[in-house]
Amino acid sequence: MTTGFTLCRNIVTYAAIISLTGCMASVDHYKRNPDEAPTVQGPPVTDNTTPLEGTFQCMAQKIRENGRNKIRVAVGTVKDYTGKFSESEGGNPITQGGSLMVMSALGKLGDAVRMQERFDTQVTELELRYLDRRYLGDGSVHEVRGKTGSSQKVPWKPYYGGTVIESDYFIVGGITELNYNVQSGGLEVNVDGFGGKGRVFTVNVAADLRIVDTSSLEVLKTVSLQKQITGYEVGANVFNFFKNTLVDVNAGLKSQEPLQLGVRTVLELGVLELVGAVTGVDEKPLVNFEGVNSCPSVAGVPVAVAPEEPPPPPEAPVPPKASTFTVYFATASAQLTPEAAKTIADAAAAARAGQAANLLLEGHADTQGGELYNLDLSRRRAVVVQEALVKEGIPKNRISLVWYGESQPAVKTGDNAAEPLNRRVVIQILEDTALLK
Repeated sequence: MTTGFTLCRNIVTYAAIISLTGCMASVDHYKRNPDEAPTVQGPPVTDNTTPLEGTFQCMAQKIRENGRNKIRVAVGTVKDYTGKFSESEGGNPITQGGSLMVMSALGKLGDAVRMQERFDTQVTELELRYLDRRYLGDGSVHEVRGKTGSSQKVPWKPYYGGTVIESDYFIVGGITELNYNVQSGGLEVNVDGFGGKGRVFTVNVAADLRIVDTSSLEVLKTVSLQKQITGYEVGANVFNFFKNTLVDVNAGLKSQEPLQLGVRTVLELGVLELVGAVTGVDEKPLVNFEGVNSCPSVAGVPVAVAPEEPPPPPEAPVPPKASTFTVYFATASAQLTPEAAKTIADAAAAARAGQAANLLLEGHADTQGGELYNLDLSRRRAVVVQEALVKEGIPKNRISLVWYGESQPAVKTGDNAAEPLNRRVVIQILEDTALLK
């Protein structure tokens, strides 16, 4: 009997040691200083990748190939709307960083899109206030000219507005579902103090996102996506008396697909669908969850074929062509006259004739009124012309705006002078898409 008990005890002891050793296989110890106690060190830091890494590379390549201007995208609030809170887990089971995940997803498209910060603008707003109060400098001395032509050198940086670039679209939404026990099952058996158990379970998460035109607040596309999260748990136990000795051993293993990785993957697929809707790229043939590129032009390495004769030398680059139209306005007005509407229609027709034409609008004002008023007036004039061009069928993402107020007159005048030729928006049609990138 003693021999049987000893054998059983050894088996249980060895099983416990093996289980603990397996659990600690990835644990190491190190010291920052020889006098310190050793610190546990786990695996190294790695890139936080998802199964959609290859899809993002392929999507970025397809966006570049479609020849359009890069869209400017901002991210608003993407929050947790599930309302779930767990006392045992110490807080919300769903991440509160949905907006950050969406921004990281946009970042995986590289230079195929431009991302405008709108989620946390505290630093920019603070520095703009410093600029307005003439507190902010860049380490250089700047020359500032007054209306009378006099100038002075100052250590603060002058600011005339217009440096914050607008966005074309923004993405908002939220994580809307966390459903436990979508499906679960298991088995537990105990016989004379010896037993085991096992179970599998499934939960799911879902998110709803939308992409919105920034200027019109028109919702262009919505997506609703979900993912199931699976997990399992197994265990074994011994609870018995051997003569006067009580043996109680429990061993087990529990593993679950990372919940937050599931949330991130759902949000990433949503970003791909939304960006595809506004760039004209169908993301569906590109999507795979194997982490590899499914895009032949990116993933595949073409077989080199030697040409029969050397290729001809490249032709010298041709300077970009530009056509100019000027739209004039009444005093202190940003409304279009019939003559201005006709000029815009002519400019739109010329732009449509160019296969890859971009438009640059330059807003101006005369010297009537203050500098800040005229700067804003020139901006409003440029925006009005842009809206009219969009109505004429010119895509908004092909139009760029700048405005100068009274600083670049067509006809030089004194202060507070009404000059019709200075109240204008100059439309430049550029036939080289690279100029606005």
